Amino acid sequence: MNDMTVGMENLPNVFIDKIEISRPSGNMYRIKVILKMFDYAEDRSWYNKIDGLKVKCAFVSDLDRAFSLDNGETSLYDMLTSQHHSRGTMTVSCDDFIHATGVEGYETYTTMLTIDIPQPDNLNVYVACFIDDLEFGIPQFDKFYGPMSAERIFVGRVPNEQSGYFYNPETDEEYGGPVHQQDSGYMEGSEHIDTAHAGLRYVSEDNYKMIVGSDMSTEVFDGLDVGLAVDFGDDVAYSPCGTQLGP
Repeated sequence: MNDMTVGMENLPNVFIDKIEISRPSGNMYRIKVILKMFDYAEDRSWYNKIDGLKVKCAFVSDLDRAFSLDNGETSLYDMLTSQHHSRGTMTVSCDDFIHATGVEGYETYTTMLTIDIPQPDNLNVYVACFIDDLEFGIPQFDKFYGPMSAERIFVGRVPNEQSGYFYNPETDEEYGGPVHQQDSGYMEGSEHIDTAHAGLRYVSEDNYKMIVGSDMSTEVFDGLDVGLAVDFGDDVAYSPCGTQLGP
C-alpha cells in the first residue's frame, strides 16, 4: 500500500475487487461487482472532499468496443455518445462508498453494483472515477476522467479463469497504480513521459477475484447491497437502488 494505490494523477484510482457470477433463472446471469477505493487515514484526498466525484462502470460485450477501450482509442467518456453506447453503462457517487477497513495509514472504501443479463459470449467490465457537469462547452475540458481499471468476466461463454497484477522489480512490491505499455514493456503511469518512471512486470495468476455459483451469503458481500439498473437491449437488469443512464 502506497500513495500510488490511492492515486497520484488527476483523480483517484478505483479497483475491481471481486466479481460474483450466479444464475438465478433460465439463461439469465446475475453479476455482482465489488469496487474498492483507498484514501489517506489522516488527511483524506477525495472521500467527501470532491464535489460531484463519481465512478462510471461499463459492461461491454462487443469485442470491437472492448478493443478500442483496451487500446486507448476510446474512453468511458465516450460511452454516453448514443443510446447504443449507453446500454450497460452506470454511475455511482463516491460519497456512497462504504468504509470497510483501515490499513497502515490508509482507509478502504467499497460499493457493489449488480446486473442481470442473458449469458454473453464475452463480457468485460471497465471502471473509472470522473467529474461531470463542468459545462465548459469544450470536449477536452469536459472530459475529466481518472485512470481506468478493467476485468474480463466472460470469455467464450465461460467465466474468465485468468487474471494478474503488476509488480515493480525496483521496490520488490506489487504495484497498484495506473499502467501504460511501451515497446520495452509495461511502465507506471497512464501515459509515457520524458522523466524517469519505473518499468513493471505483469504477473499472471488464477482469477481469485471471481466467485462463481455463490449462495450469496458470503460475508464479502455483507452490507454492500448497492446496485444499478442496466439496459441490455430488450433485457433490463434489476437492482435494489441506483440510477440508469438514459440515451
